Amino acid sequence: MWSETETGRPLPVFYVEPVGGHRGMHYYDFELCTALRAVGVDVTLLTCDETPRLSMPEGLPVEFPFRRIYGQSPRLVRGWRYARALWTVAREMQQRDVPLGHFHYFHFLPLDYLFLKALRRMGKRVVVTAHDVIPFDAGPSDIPWLRRLYAEADRIIVHTQDSGAILSDTFGIPAEEIHTIPFGPFLRFADEQAQPKAVARQRLGIDDGAAMLLFWGQIKTVKGLEHLIRAFHKVAERQPDALLVIAGPEWKESFHRYAALIHELGLADRVVARIEYVPDDEAGAYLSAADLVVLPYTEAYQSAVLYMACSFSRPVVASAVGGLAEVVEDGVTGMLVPPREPERLAEAILHMLGDLDRAQEMGKQGRRLVETKFGWDGIARQTADVYAEALGRSQTAPSDGYVR
Repeated sequence: MWSETETGRPLPVFYVEPVGGHRGMHYYDFELCTALRAVGVDVTLLTCDETPRLSMPEGLPVEFPFRRIYGQSPRLVRGWRYARALWTVAREMQQRDVPLGHFHYFHFLPLDYLFLKALRRMGKRVVVTAHDVIPFDAGPSDIPWLRRLYAEADRIIVHTQDSGAILSDTFGIPAEEIHTIPFGPFLRFADEQAQPKAVARQRLGIDDGAAMLLFWGQIKTVKGLEHLIRAFHKVAERQPDALLVIAGPEWKESFHRYAALIHELGLADRVVARIEYVPDDEAGAYLSAADLVVLPYTEAYQSAVLYMACSFSRPVVASAVGGLAEVVEDGVTGMLVPPREPERLAEAILHMLGDLDRAQEMGKQGRRLVETKFGWDGIARQTADVYAEALGRSQTAPSDGYVR
């Protein structure tokens, strides 16, 4: 079996994802790592110390080398902590004879490059998942470093065909080194946290008769919140019971400009804003309470929010950008609209609110879609195949007993 050593021991892999609970990536990490273990990969998750312990799946080995790399400490201090964590990962890979690391997200590109290069010199294999092929906060000086980083990877995983095209066109990565594997749903979390709409709304203090729109996740420019607020102004004029709920933390920008726009448009009594990270045990209430989840993004590679909405059987209105259009089936699981067009966005929202029975059916279709087309078993098997392929690139005969 490809996933075992010649002695029958499961193939050990370090799954290195330093964001974790800092920005909600732990939902994805837990699901994929659990599924990988189910198909025979001895995966260990290495993540940051903000990842919630209570929601960890039973039996998943989790370690926390990335400590205090976020927060208000000076960048130089956080950079030192991050470098120390990378050194710890490299040391442990060597001491524990782990042949392959699967890496997600880079924070200090020169450090990350030196780290990957050191691993390659140690004879390790490297798989990178490029969640954001070019990070949205990247500057011109970052592109050469990203090119070097991607060149060090044996294989690269992207979540959509659109991301793969960007990776190939911008960085010249050969097509055979790029694998498109979907992001994946959050069915286990949804099944644990879903609750009747009336119960969820009572918990949140939201009128049971309101037509509730939900903007969920990080507040950042590419999420298009400004366009949603302008669209909601038009929705509110025609739908007196409409309510917009915004729930999520700021990311490298302040919510103040959005608050000013809400006030300017006279929407203060029609918008509920919780601008902070929402804990796991409260997240289900927001998604259960919503009639509609709106993703007005101006740019996107993929969206965990989209998969979360589908997992909770919530219909979506989303911009037709990046990989969103590869997941949303227009008119079946939700509606797609052009980005940066509040008028079109408002029309789509009003159309959905005008027939909530049909909208609910779209939500159910979305759940069926992610259960079948984007199931974790298939995602894990594809990922495990990428691991095997990366290990097969060795130019010398294996000396450590691993099947390459």
